[in-house]
Amino acid sequence: MKPIALAAVLGLTAVLPAQAQTVVQHLHITSIPAEVELMNSIAADFMAQNPDIIVELPFLENEAFKQKLTTLLQSDDAPDVFHTWGGGVFYEQAKAGFLRPIQDVLSDEAKEAVGSAGIAAYTAPDGNLYGVARDVAEVVLWYNKELFEQAGVDPASMETWEGFLAGIEAFKAAGITPIAIGAKDKWPAHFWWSKLVVRQAGMEGFQAAAAGEGDGFAGEDFVKAGEYFLELAATDPWQQGFLAASYSDASGLFGDGKAAMHLMGDWDYGAMKDNSASKEGIPDDKLGILPFPTIEGGKGDPTDTLGGLGGVLFSKNASDAAVRWIEFFNNKENQAKYAADAYYIPISKGAADVMTNPFKVQIAQNIGNAHWHALFFDQALGPNVGGVVNDVSADLAANAISAEEAAQLIKEAVDDSL
Repeated sequence: MKPIALAAVLGLTAVLPAQAQTVVQHLHITSIPAEVELMNSIAADFMAQNPDIIVELPFLENEAFKQKLTTLLQSDDAPDVFHTWGGGVFYEQAKAGFLRPIQDVLSDEAKEAVGSAGIAAYTAPDGNLYGVARDVAEVVLWYNKELFEQAGVDPASMETWEGFLAGIEAFKAAGITPIAIGAKDKWPAHFWWSKLVVRQAGMEGFQAAAAGEGDGFAGEDFVKAGEYFLELAATDPWQQGFLAASYSDASGLFGDGKAAMHLMGDWDYGAMKDNSASKEGIPDDKLGILPFPTIEGGKGDPTDTLGGLGGVLFSKNASDAAVRWIEFFNNKENQAKYAADAYYIPISKGAADVMTNPFKVQIAQNIGNAHWHALFFDQALGPNVGGVVNDVSADLAANAISAEEAAQLIKEAVDDSL
């Protein structure tokens, strides 16, 4: 009798080692249940194709994420991949040694997909690429058409600052809350100051102030922006209890039809539905986007936009498998799923072509036609200065600080960071 191979006797699996698996942790801030389900589905597809990699998707709520991320990045529990809004906060993370350069690992195909703007956005001053862009976003003035009709306010009349303030008074006279705002979280308030700065100072003024040139953020244009904000705050346009309201509270209030306007990122299209009591939000035919009011004599270009170029960064101990996962997650096919359901506007070339949502299409056009797409100021200016911007913006919304004091505090924060 011929000898029988040991493998045949014991079975092949008995002599082969188990396949090693690499765990990739991707920390995200996605809270909309259907969007989370989509992310889980894409991860499942990836793991089916890559049995040697396990993708875990831990979640932190927006504010908790901001508060805990720095500590996480310094610990043994640092995620391999994590959400980012880019800007100065990202630069500080790179400078501190928290991140892994990936320019030699990321495929040429993946680099081409996000384009030169996507690569530039996640290349630090040291010349290294530390992340991958995912989406573009714009902060817009959402409005409820039904409430405008009830108050007899013509949306076109709100396009100038004087007309905007007149509209606020008309809403109040009709017993309608003009604006929802989540001042407890502070960053929603900073959108008002930032948009006013974009209108008043423009790109060159902002960039000069950020570099500490001249009077910096204590200059005339920034004081004026604060004065406009205080002029708005003096009309008492916000909902009752706005200082204790989070972003989710304000988003839900708007989604429930209890405020006429909400200055928020385009992501609020989905979030205000999820945050509303009905989980349905405002029907598309009752929802609109207003241009932010212009300011007479302002130096900003009317096409200027404010928003983000969001994505992910790789922590210093991230594996090559983490890069493979993000390449898969960020490909045209998967990102088109996000575009189709109007969660966000993906940067991956061709992915946004499937968008039919009129609001997302309009926002994509706004950004594409912008003279300047300003990054969220609290991110663009770095964590220390950005924190001060958020603090003084909440104080301005509460009419609790002078425009001069607010401007000086931001200038001092910039001076300390240079």
